[in-house]
Amino acid sequence: MTDPDPAHPDVRDAPGAPARAGARRDVVTAMQRLTTESQRVAQAFAAQQGLGHIDLEALLHVMQAEQRGDPVTSGRLGDVLGVTSGAATGVIDRLERAGHVHRTRDEVDRRRVIVRYDEAARAVAGRFFGPLGALSDRVMAGYDDAELQTVRRFLGEMAAAMGEHARTVGRPDPDPDPTSSPAPEAP
Repeated sequence: MTDPDPAHPDVRDAPGAPARAGARRDVVTAMQRLTTESQRVAQAFAAQQGLGHIDLEALLHVMQAEQRGDPVTSGRLGDVLGVTSGAATGVIDRLERAGHVHRTRDEVDRRRVIVRYDEAARAVAGRFFGPLGALSDRVMAGYDDAELQTVRRFLGEMAAAMGEHARTVGRPDPDPDPTSSPAPEAP
C-alpha cells in the first residue's frame, strides 16, 4: 500500500482535494496498521501450532475453499500458494501431521485427492480466534447495514487490487472471494 499520489488528477483537481488526500492517506495508514496487526495475530497462531507462514496460508485456503463449498485439491493448493506440487505435498503432510487437515478421495472422481479442514482444527481455531470474533462483532455492531456494505465492497475491491499487484510481481492470486467486487480500473 502506498500513500495517495497528490499529483493524481482525482486528488489534485477535486473540490476539497486537501481533505480527500488526507482521508485517503488515513485510509492507507489504517490498512497498513490492520495488515500489520493481522500478521501479528496470524504469527502468534502459527507459532502456537508449530506452523510456518506458508503452512498457515495453506490452512486458510483449505478452510475458505470448504466454506465456499469448493474443497481444494493438492494441485490447486500448490497453484494458489505458488509452489511446486512436491512443495504443496510437503505443506499438506505437515498440516496433516499437526491434525489440521486430512486427505479424502473425491467421491465422483476417485483419482482426485481433496484436502479437507479437520474438525479438531476447527476447535483449535475456535479457541484461538473466538475472542477476536467477539471483538470484531463488537466493532461491527457500531455500523449500520449500509455502512457494512460499503466496508465490505471497499475491502473486497482492495483485496482484488492486492491480488492483481501480487500477480504482477510474481505471486499467484489465491482463490478469489466470490462475494467481493472486482478491483476498480486503473486510470
